Amino acid sequence: MPNERVLMVLKRCYISFATLATLGLVILWVILVVAGLYAPNSIRENLYVLNLFAFPILPILLYGLGYFYVKGHLYVITNERTIMFRKFIGILMRTVAHDKITDIMVNQGPFGRLFNYGRIAPITAGVIMPMGALFVSLSGVKNPYEARDKIAELVKAAP
Repeated sequence: MPNERVLMVLKRCYISFATLATLGLVILWVILVVAGLYAPNSIRENLYVLNLFAFPILPILLYGLGYFYVKGHLYVITNERTIMFRKFIGILMRTVAHDKITDIMVNQGPFGRLFNYGRIAPITAGVIMPMGALFVSLSGVKNPYEARDKIAELVKAAP
């Protein structure tokens, strides 16, 4: 677009992924421990082998691949549109024109509030909630309310 200017470039922060991954690993560990307590001896040996894999190897894979997953997120806010670019195994690129945005939703869970990151979902007409907001959102963004205010300013100024 000829008069388009980049106003803000946002990236996903690693802590947003690491908190979810850690929570998932803790839940998996609790399930395996409880299952081991109540399982018969023949199955307990298999759970032991699973524990050997799940705890030294799984975190390395999860956090290592998660680093590259997070680095593949780029969000560009221009004076005319918001561009969401995600590249990990495949590529996803979404563009939302500011004059089409009807609402801006910010979601921060407890860890997001603690570490100051969140998800910003610019909602347009025709987006079916709540799943639609996941596909058209800026995930794991630092200072989400600051970015939301900038987008809201641009939406208000859109023709």
